[in-house]
Amino acid sequence: GRIFLEPRPIVLDDLGDAGSAPIFSDVQCSESAIWALTGDGVVIVWERVPASISERAVSSSRPSGLTGGKRVNGLDRPVKDMSVGASHAAFLTEDGRVYCLGSNKCGECGADPAKTAVASSCRLIKFPRHVNPVVRVHCGKSHTVAVGAEGQVLSWGDDSKIQLGLGDTRSNCGDERPWEGSRGYINKVQTGEGMAPPSALRGGPLAPSFSKARPTSSARYGEFEAHAQWKPQLTMDIPLEFERQVHGTPYPPPDGLVGGDDFTILMVRDSPDWFSPEEESNRLFCCGENGKGQCGRSLQTSQQIFSATKLPRNSFTHSVSCGSDHCLAVLQRVGKRKREIWAWGSNEKGQAGGSSAAVACPASRLKLPKDVRVEAAWCGFNTSAVVCSDRPLSRARQEAPAAATAAVAG
Repeated sequence: GRIFLEPRPIVLDDLGDAGSAPIFSDVQCSESAIWALTGDGVVIVWERVPASISERAVSSSRPSGLTGGKRVNGLDRPVKDMSVGASHAAFLTEDGRVYCLGSNKCGECGADPAKTAVASSCRLIKFPRHVNPVVRVHCGKSHTVAVGAEGQVLSWGDDSKIQLGLGDTRSNCGDERPWEGSRGYINKVQTGEGMAPPSALRGGPLAPSFSKARPTSSARYGEFEAHAQWKPQLTMDIPLEFERQVHGTPYPPPDGLVGGDDFTILMVRDSPDWFSPEEESNRLFCCGENGKGQCGRSLQTSQQIFSATKLPRNSFTHSVSCGSDHCLAVLQRVGKRKREIWAWGSNEKGQAGGSSAAVACPASRLKLPKDVRVEAAWCGFNTSAVVCSDRPLSRARQEAPAAATAAVAG
């Protein structure tokens, strides 16, 4: 298709009763539309954007803007936040309700896909008790995740890459490795619990076993059943890292929620709640597709349940942004003033900032000029951008280069 390098203005024809241009607070893009959220909580969408620009480019030699735009109806209250995926969108209203609109082929809009393939109007999502009001919502390519009032994490939609965080739903059996081999023998000596027979003695890895390990997933799928959930489901508890296993201290509710096409990331506080803000640290836990290192941990598994992304310990992540299959994180180490940019995932088009097109996994730090301060990072589908501000140099550092230049010139 055509590639446009120059910006194109977007014009809203319907200005409403006020007659003045609205002030936009957020703009996001899907595959073929532009979604804008005004300061008054009104959502406006421009549809068929690529086709409209192409038609205008063919009919006129002079670049022209995009006109039109229509308000999204069916929302009872003003919208305070929105999330736009590739083919569907979710809106969070001021009273904590979630509405979905768009494609529903995997149930990502909260409707049975066998009956409703497309949510043509805003659909109110029904949650279990004690979930409303919802505080966060995020859309992937074909799945949706939300955080409830009490910290519950619920997800619905496509689960073919275990991106819903329901556990390892690829199998209805649990992990029997703790009862096999040397690990199983040590467990038998310590606890007296019997070992599971190895796969070679029971006729292969797919042969039935004693099912000593219970399934770790909260959902099961039949042999010919689609791996999808159209009703919001509670995700699994985040597995404890080694330091927390001794005391069994669970992680607090997530403070942030992001994700890409087929993976989901939760931002969770890792430091005790009595730490000062300067000493606070957090961790990122990712689940879903990992074929291109989207989870930022390792490439040992093509998909994974919630596991920590390998970032510096004792660091605080200010923000995370995810593209189609890559991520950028702005973090700051405890006791340090400088912010750092870390990237992981696919680098096929240089979106992870590396010198090669290989996969960036685990996460790696991007090199930036010394005299800049990182303010924010953003990911498009296959692009990345970092906003930096100039950091003034001290007087000694300003005079040193001048002295060196004068010495060379002399």
